[in-house]
Amino acid sequence: MITSQPHRPFCKKCKFALAKPNGKSKHGFQKWHRYCVDCAKAMYNKRFRHLQHKTTHCDNCGFVPEDLIQLDVVYKNGNTKDKSTDNLMTLCANCSRLYNKKIRRNKKILDLSVDSDITI
Repeated sequence: MITSQPHRPFCKKCKFALAKPNGKSKHGFQKWHRYCVDCAKAMYNKRFRHLQHKTTHCDNCGFVPEDLIQLDVVYKNGNTKDKSTDNLMTLCANCSRLYNKKIRRNKKILDLSVDSDITI
């Protein structure tokens, strides 16, 4: 029989965040999942499988955050439907904004000309 509350464990995948709660044991103590909230979402929900490839540091500048929310998963080719591991990259918030700006700048903007003889 357990006589004291066990400590809250770290996530088994990222080893960074604390595991999420999972109800009470028969002795009245708190039980814990294996994963934190973000890793559990990535592991068990098909829509968020690409988040499994999120690393714990920025791939561009090497920034190590206090919390994983400071990191973003970015698509290298800009296509959000292509979720292959080769197309995913983990960047800090600053590098992510700069990367997305470079992608937007390289996309061609349609040049729509307006007829000058039409008045509104």
